[in-house]
Amino acid sequence: MLLKDNLYQILKSEKNESGFAYSIQISDKHPIFKGHFPESPVLPGVCILQIFKELSEDALANGEHLQYDEIKQCKFLTPVAMTEPAIVLVTLTLHQEDASWNISASMKSESTFYTSLKAVLTTI
Repeated sequence: MLLKDNLYQILKSEKNESGFAYSIQISDKHPIFKGHFPESPVLPGVCILQIFKELSEDALANGEHLQYDEIKQCKFLTPVAMTEPAIVLVTLTLHQEDASWNISASMKSESTFYTSLKAVLTTI
């Protein structure tokens, strides 16, 4: 996992009837924010996609590494401002179909919806 324990930490994870829920803390001290954007740092969309993938690997807990095969829909609705550490909720729903996983994911805070995703992940 590239970003876990570097850019973000898992504070809490749980499996529920609809999927998985993760509370994560994103560090505002990561060097990526010096370039994206120094005066008004935001979490890059590519990092959000990587977080979704890494948390999917964690949820499956089978040691396999995944990659995006298809992104069906991805909406970045509000930037994740990084002027201080951010605590966000990531929800995942994973359904296996043959050798791939259909994923629905979202990232939000208590008051803001940041990102939603529908994609297909496959094992590397």
